[in-house]
Amino acid sequence: MKSIIIAIGLGGLCMHHAYAQEQADTTLNRTVVVENQYNPEVMDAFKINVLPEVEEPTVPKQHIDYATSLHPFSAWEFTPMQAMTSDEKQQKAPGGYARVAYGTRNNVDARLSYLWDISRRDCLNFNASFYGMNGKISSSLPDADDWKSRFYRTDILLDYKHDFRKVSLGIGGAFVSQVFNYMPVKSDTLPDIESVIGRQRYTLGEGYFRIASLKGALPIEFAFQTGLRSFSRKYDIARMNHGSENIFHTLGFVSGAINEEQKVGIGFAMDNLIHDVDQADYTLLRLNPYYTFDNGRMRLRAGIHADAQFGHDGKLMVSPDVKLDFFFADTYRVYVHATGGTELNDFRRLNELSPYWAQVGQMQTSYTPVDLKAGLKGAPMPGLSFHLYGGYRIVKDEIFKGCPFVMDEDFPYAYVPFMQEKAKVGYGGAEIAYQYKDWIDVSLGGVYSHWDVKEEKEALLYLKPQFALNASVRAKVYDDLWVKAQYRFEKRVGMKVMEDAESVNNLSLSAGYEFFNRLNVFAGVNNLLNCDYLTETGYPVQGFNVMAGVSVRF
Repeated sequence: MKSIIIAIGLGGLCMHHAYAQEQADTTLNRTVVVENQYNPEVMDAFKINVLPEVEEPTVPKQHIDYATSLHPFSAWEFTPMQAMTSDEKQQKAPGGYARVAYGTRNNVDARLSYLWDISRRDCLNFNASFYGMNGKISSSLPDADDWKSRFYRTDILLDYKHDFRKVSLGIGGAFVSQVFNYMPVKSDTLPDIESVIGRQRYTLGEGYFRIASLKGALPIEFAFQTGLRSFSRKYDIARMNHGSENIFHTLGFVSGAINEEQKVGIGFAMDNLIHDVDQADYTLLRLNPYYTFDNGRMRLRAGIHADAQFGHDGKLMVSPDVKLDFFFADTYRVYVHATGGTELNDFRRLNELSPYWAQVGQMQTSYTPVDLKAGLKGAPMPGLSFHLYGGYRIVKDEIFKGCPFVMDEDFPYAYVPFMQEKAKVGYGGAEIAYQYKDWIDVSLGGVYSHWDVKEEKEALLYLKPQFALNASVRAKVYDDLWVKAQYRFEKRVGMKVMEDAESVNNLSLSAGYEFFNRLNVFAGVNNLLNCDYLTETGYPVQGFNVMAGVSVRF
């Protein structure tokens, strides 16, 4: 308890990025003026999506203009610039965003967001989404008929913030309702299999309180947030009875500058898990003390992750948090990173990996003793950038997803089994991108991974990627008319003991037109090649499908 109390007083692992100091600019008195359009996706902690990606117009990257004023201003700020340019004022970006799309198999995707600057000190952020589908998909089980898949999910998030002179207070919450069904096997004893169980329902909720220092207002910066998260399963399924998991989630950080180039800080996160299902309660405490140095040419972060688990096979897990970056020729960066840490495998994360999951036993916390990565980033000419990288990672209790199978004759539906094992993976990849104004944007990237597990555990690698390739081209055809093509290929790890999983092979095309710089109409075709394979959720992909919609900023 003494360690926990000390940690709470020090502050947080996960929030320091949001409030970290700006990096020192080597150019004296530079002010960057960038128009920031508000075109968001739903921002929530529980986000998953088992549906085809809906591509719709996004704001093109803007040219950066350098102002002559000494006073930078925010995209959300509506006060005029100071004396030198008192006749100029940045146009306030729209705070609202709405979108609705509909397609084959009753695919629907509706979103609504609004960022309301009530006053200069009060801000309210609202986000909501509803997406899902209801239609037939080819079953991945032998001798089974087409599966009438159903998945609908509703997300709502509300966050309010008030700024005092030196600190800000915030309060918010999120709610998610997820209704879906499993893929049934062919059954002679249960001919009307869909009526046996009905809809499965997961309900997620969160409420939190936050206090944080305003940037530059205090010599020491801090942030602290605490709240309650819940995840409940309503219907019984094989080996996973209905019930809930509740988490008291606390995180924060404290940091202070030694001088303009050096800073020290410590972050923490603590999760207290309480179950009313047959699982052990436990607490995971994560501490991250660190030191940073940045002189514009070299950036160093030296720290450690010290994570302790109390209960459920409690243990101490230590890993490095060291990052060294060198900048040269203005547009190139070479880096070497040695990181690690833990991943809490609560119901929320398992649901993000696959809503169709099943677990034989309680999941252990995933622990990465070390993740070594080195790379080179550069921009040899305006608009052109590249990234070369490689690394090696060790994970204890890595989560593996298996091939869907039936666990219980009394509930003849297919589950995606989750299993854990130590894994080592070496990886290397390359990315290249080119953009010319807002007329064309091209990107291409690939990564190769070599997985290593115990020989008798090789079947766990069934859905792990061995090679992945992503390509994207977005071009303006005429005025505000744009088209986009995306392609993803993913070869799964080869199996010696069983048949390999089918490769991911997805080509999508989309197009749209923007009216009045606010209203967008768009349409897209996904899985144009009509390929059959298991998605990253472990369940079959939709075949050829079409969606169209409209979005507006207001």
